[in-house]
Amino acid sequence: MAEGVARYDRVAAAIHWLTAIAVILLILLALFGEPVGDALGFSAIALHKSLGMSVFGLTLVRIGWRLRHRAPPLPASTPAWQRGAAHGVHMLLYLLLLAMPLSGYLFGSGGPRPMKWFGVDIPKAPVSKPAADILHEFHEVAGYGMIALLLAHVGAAVWHQWVRRDNLIARLSLRAG
Repeated sequence: MAEGVARYDRVAAAIHWLTAIAVILLILLALFGEPVGDALGFSAIALHKSLGMSVFGLTLVRIGWRLRHRAPPLPASTPAWQRGAAHGVHMLLYLLLLAMPLSGYLFGSGGPRPMKWFGVDIPKAPVSKPAADILHEFHEVAGYGMIALLLAHVGAAVWHQWVRRDNLIARLSLRAG
């Protein structure tokens, strides 16, 4: 079936993999960054903020690209429940790819640290301390939701690749084909 898998175009695949790498780094920085950053002499939170804002921009580009370029169809043999689950997980991932950076920016705006994107000052939004505290809680809880969705997404990819052996991962190949 490897030859018959409909693929995303290379731009969509590249955006997917860049986003995936950035989100994994964001999660690692959120969970383990502070001690690593302190040991290596960099600010994990500053890098986390900059990557988060980059993911927001990349997600906007991704949505714009997706609106102009249809996703390749899933194989006809894909059961309806799997199509629905895949669609639902993708929609929730898109929602969190927008909500996480927005909530991070907004709660960061209510804090004492300056807002920077890779060292460049950016203006803060006018956010009260109580609102920033609520947004911080949302950001943390949504972060665990992101981890759960990513595990489901990667788990489905692994299942398709190594259990069903239908080579659906080829849909996101960066190679011409």
